[in-house]
Amino acid sequence: METTVRNENTDIKISVVMPIYNAGKYLNRAIRDVLNQTLTDIELICVDDGSTDNSTAIINSFVKKDGRVSSIRQSNAGPSVARNKGFVLAQGKYVIFLDADDMYEPTLLESLYNMAEADNLDVAVARFDIYNDSAKTYVQQADESHASIFAPGKVTSKNEYPDFIFASTTGYVWNKLIRTSFLRDKKIAFDNDLYVFEDVHFVCSVMALAERVERIDDILIHHRVYSDQSRATLFRKYYGQVPVVYKKIKDFLKRQGMYVPLKKGFFNFSTGRCYKIYNILWADGKERLWNMLHDQYITELEWLSFEKTDFESQEVCEFVANAALYTYAEYNAHLEKGDSVDVENLEDGEITKKVNKNQKISKRRAVWNKILRFINIFKKKNK
Repeated sequence: METTVRNENTDIKISVVMPIYNAGKYLNRAIRDVLNQTLTDIELICVDDGSTDNSTAIINSFVKKDGRVSSIRQSNAGPSVARNKGFVLAQGKYVIFLDADDMYEPTLLESLYNMAEADNLDVAVARFDIYNDSAKTYVQQADESHASIFAPGKVTSKNEYPDFIFASTTGYVWNKLIRTSFLRDKKIAFDNDLYVFEDVHFVCSVMALAERVERIDDILIHHRVYSDQSRATLFRKYYGQVPVVYKKIKDFLKRQGMYVPLKKGFFNFSTGRCYKIYNILWADGKERLWNMLHDQYITELEWLSFEKTDFESQEVCEFVANAALYTYAEYNAHLEKGDSVDVENLEDGEITKKVNKNQKISKRRAVWNKILRFINIFKKKNK
């Protein structure tokens, strides 16, 4: 059952939406960090996603103590549903979706707000580092491959960098302050069908439509992970969702009329991320992801509509070429013979020709197999 406790506020500059699920160990710190911000004209909307620990009690205590805190309690439905429900209540000019176990510098919201106001931004991005909860250490987060589009003090967008906008910032949603009216006007929301990687889908949707984006150079968020392998563990558990998410992003871009202008950037972003995730999987996971791409998603994502020269990485090009041509078992058999695809010697369009040829051969084999099965059944019946 869903319950809502709402404190009505006026003149709110920023709405902080915080999805919460069994975060009791770190929740006090996260909420205090938000309420102790130097920007005080804020509201905090806590969405309790069916917690079974002491999270609910912690939320209720803050609702009673601070009039800026509201709460929603729902049956467990995942972070997409939680964030969407919180956003419905948002009254602020801007919104940010913060995690319940991270740590925030006291100037986070004021810094982003001032930059957004000064430069009329749709999106203001904060830098962050990684806090390893096991080792109790802070590690500098490496920039994304095309983060250089965010020069200090420079407003940018997909208009200036259509080929790089998706790989300019992480797929994390919690380091981005977004104009509330922008999200509502563009009807951008989290996909309720996605339980993982929902932030990647959301951020790509935002970056595809935002006209004015800027990044602040200060590290204002400390993102908590629980070991050096936390992210890898997540990918290894849910890797089958990765191509599904990219197909949803592609469909969104097409509906918005943004696929054609952003297709090369999305192509390199999606192929590069799939290759990166493939490389951290164990053997069975590698085989399943490879075959998902081979059987369905290379076609649905239209990766073969691009030429060899469109790839930013030769390694990714080889990965896509081989996954298009061969199943995982076939690829490894070719590797043993030393005759996997040599991208350097391929002419543009040759992969597509080879794939089409292989598909025709596979179809003929399938037809002959059906005929042979029918013949065998007929022989058995007439013995």
